[in-house]
Amino acid sequence: MRVSIAQMEIVSGDVDNNYKLGMYLIQKAKNQHSDLMLLPEVWTTGFAFKKLGDLSKTTPEILNDIKKISYGIVVCGTYVVKRNNKIYNIFYAIYNGKVIFEYTKSMLFSVTGEDKYFDAGSINQKNTFDFNNTRFGVSICYELRFPEFFRKSAIDGATIHLHPAIWPINRIEHWKTLTRARSIENQFYLLAVNGCKMSGKWRLSGNSTIYDPWGEVLVNLQNAVGISTIDIDTNLIENTRKNLPSLEDSHIFYR
Repeated sequence: MRVSIAQMEIVSGDVDNNYKLGMYLIQKAKNQHSDLMLLPEVWTTGFAFKKLGDLSKTTPEILNDIKKISYGIVVCGTYVVKRNNKIYNIFYAIYNGKVIFEYTKSMLFSVTGEDKYFDAGSINQKNTFDFNNTRFGVSICYELRFPEFFRKSAIDGATIHLHPAIWPINRIEHWKTLTRARSIENQFYLLAVNGCKMSGKWRLSGNSTIYDPWGEVLVNLQNAVGISTIDIDTNLIENTRKNLPSLEDSHIFYR
């Protein structure tokens, strides 16, 4: 399995430039024969809270463009979506011209007022999907602070977990510590993708990272705009879980 992570400067409210950069990075991943690519949270719009209604109008056309470029690669990221006069932050996995999975962010960050502008998804929704004989888990940004989202996907059989975010520089040590911990405790590969540089009034921490099931850093993009593509060794997941069966032992809590 070959996977790519994409780190972007997400200019708040500037859909045109964000879109151009994101599409360029997707094409770059395709050129590197990646099977799956993960983009940051709300990568086309950023969190321009007071403009979300207008910004959501751009999402359907962008999703159609993603469908057109998705042949041969799963393109994953989150978008501002309006449904029934409510605004949601929705993760889409798009492959071969179709949405193969969606997940709505359920934990909204009240510190920045996110909960005043978005509606939450159900905490009971499924957060795993299958592709290429591999099960993927999904969570979004603030949900990093809630380990149950990651354990839920691991118990459901995920061996690779996808976590897009917009995470600020002033909490960078939390980002590094919690992403690594989520990988170690669930013994899966974790793709944690963040924005970098400025996004609205927030300076983002970058440090998009791929961890292996031992919590070892395979890739870290520091503060650079760009992508990184690696081949994942699925045998390492089985060996890790066999040699240190903490995940298997944790099933006692779910029986």
